Amino acid sequence: MNPLVLAVPVMNAAEFLAATLQSLNAQGSHARWWLQDGCSTDNTAEIAKRLARPCDTVVSEPDKGQADAINRAFAKMGGEIIGFLNGDDLLTQGTAERVVDYFRRHPHVDLIHGCVEWIDRDGKVTGLHAGHIRSLEEVLDIYNVWWGQRQWVQPEVFFRRSLFEKVGPFDTRRHLAFDYDFWVRCFRAGARVAHTPAITVQFRVHASQKSTAAERAADEMRAIVQQQLPNAPIPARTRLKISAALDYDLYQLGRTTADGRKRASFLTALLTNPHWLLNPLVRARAQSSLAKLIPFRRRYLHK
Repeated sequence: MNPLVLAVPVMNAAEFLAATLQSLNAQGSHARWWLQDGCSTDNTAEIAKRLARPCDTVVSEPDKGQADAINRAFAKMGGEIIGFLNGDDLLTQGTAERVVDYFRRHPHVDLIHGCVEWIDRDGKVTGLHAGHIRSLEEVLDIYNVWWGQRQWVQPEVFFRRSLFEKVGPFDTRRHLAFDYDFWVRCFRAGARVAHTPAITVQFRVHASQKSTAAERAADEMRAIVQQQLPNAPIPARTRLKISAALDYDLYQLGRTTADGRKRASFLTALLTNPHWLLNPLVRARAQSSLAKLIPFRRRYLHK
């Protein structure tokens, strides 16, 4: 089988890029990379050209963001097994060989994901993460699964080009959650997913990275679920439970009154959204609210 081919979308990534590309070069003939630079103003391109092997490619051209950069790279870089790596993360030793071999031995699998080590700015390991998502209903359940520490961390995921061609390119309208949108569409397309327990990547966590914009990413994910949930081919009760969690979440955030009206009280809102009671947090709040209300009504009626 041909080597693993990884896109490396970057913009002003000079601080960590050398370590990232060295981790790819250390994979030997089992991996090659295509660096898609959005016309950095630092020495990103120079670092990449210095470390590029004959099989690697460095492109510097304007793009419309990370999703667009990946789409541009995927369109030209080739590869039967592909993925993408941030310009500050590291592929662990031997990952490319293991990934290619796994796909060779499991021709029915479309996508695999491994485990992730969190590292800090200095490369010190600070934690370990293992995602676990197996179905469309799980990937849409952002509350119990995605935000329940079972999420995929993007660089740990590798897939066949045939899946990418079936699903279509990354949505450039999504600035932070375009990968989540893609995973949802993969499951909708019937992707067959597998997990390998090996640590495949080291994900660097530092203050200047894009993924620290957690609330904006969460907003994009909520919007994706709102878009995908109504006609998703999942059990009706599961759809209702996810909808209940999402609706209550939006209520808590004060985003159900776009017309400017004052947000209704909790119990009033619950009367018009009884499906919220499928959410255990809502049931607990309702019980607490009623427990406070009943003594008040008793005092009022006995005056």
